[in-house]
Amino acid sequence: MQHICLCLQCVPITCQTAAKDVIIAAPGENVLLSCQFPVIGSLNITNLIIKWQEKDTVVHSFYLGRDQLERQGQAYSGRTHLFKEQILTGNASLVLNNVQPQHQGEYFCYVNDENGRTKHNVLLTVAAPYDDPKLSVLYTCDLVIVTLTSSQGFPQPTVTWKHPVGSNVTTTELDTKGCYRVESNLTFSLNTTQTVVVEMSLDVLSQHFIREITLQPQQGCCERSASHMRAIPLALTLALFITVLLLLLIRTS
Repeated sequence: MQHICLCLQCVPITCQTAAKDVIIAAPGENVLLSCQFPVIGSLNITNLIIKWQEKDTVVHSFYLGRDQLERQGQAYSGRTHLFKEQILTGNASLVLNNVQPQHQGEYFCYVNDENGRTKHNVLLTVAAPYDDPKLSVLYTCDLVIVTLTSSQGFPQPTVTWKHPVGSNVTTTELDTKGCYRVESNLTFSLNTTQTVVVEMSLDVLSQHFIREITLQPQQGCCERSASHMRAIPLALTLALFITVLLLLLIRTS
């Protein structure tokens, strides 16, 4: 009986999955979505496939040795590029330019080559810290208005006036970079000494501010205003009398 020996040479096929990266970027920034894959021997770039995806949206595709962007999502058009000179060294990282709120999400990098498959996840959060909040005070005769202002942050924060009881309104507006400017007003009556307490939070970046200011009633404000208002008719009467007197003198001369 003749024995036949078979020698089979197998090419190793591997599937590499790395831990998820977490990236935080402010609106308008450029970010690097990292993705590395193992290189065994020499690679033929025409057999290499790189695909970046966010949910069902194609972010960037590369195969047959070049970018293939016909199916790229509109939100990413003209914003992405690979490091093509580094692809054959195992670098499939993607640059996303001018990040906007709609780009927030989880990104998947898929790489297929002769040696196997690689998958990598990157979680992108669009956020920016707020400047140190400032307080200002405006006194009127009957009321006091305390204003908190801050800027350069994203997304919108939570503003809570803790004390005293009053009416409050918070408004936000976007600047040219896509960050928010926040203004919050508390209006209340001030008859005794009061300590005003306000909190501002941005949970996504674990920002938390507490601001306090102690205010004293402004005595004599309304009395001075009333005296001023009573003085206006007297001044007008005096001016009218002088004008009439001058006219009479001109006519008799």
